[in-house]
Amino acid sequence: MSFPRYCVYCDHTILGNAIIAVEGHSASGAREDSYAHPMGDPECTARQAAPSILHQALDEAPAPQPRRGR
Repeated sequence: MSFPRYCVYCDHTILGNAIIAVEGHSASGAREDSYAHPMGDPECTARQAAPSILHQALDEAPAPQPRRGR
């Protein structure tokens, strides 16, 4: 029985050729995490990390002023 291969960059199933990105398996053992689409494969759309609400708030907040005295 062959398990589907998932791309470590876009997390989509790899239907064609795959390259070994990392030797080994996922820490949980739930699935193999060692495959990736070949470079330039149009099927691979790498995940974009969205900034968290906390990071957005920190970026928009004014810089803290240095404290004097005490």
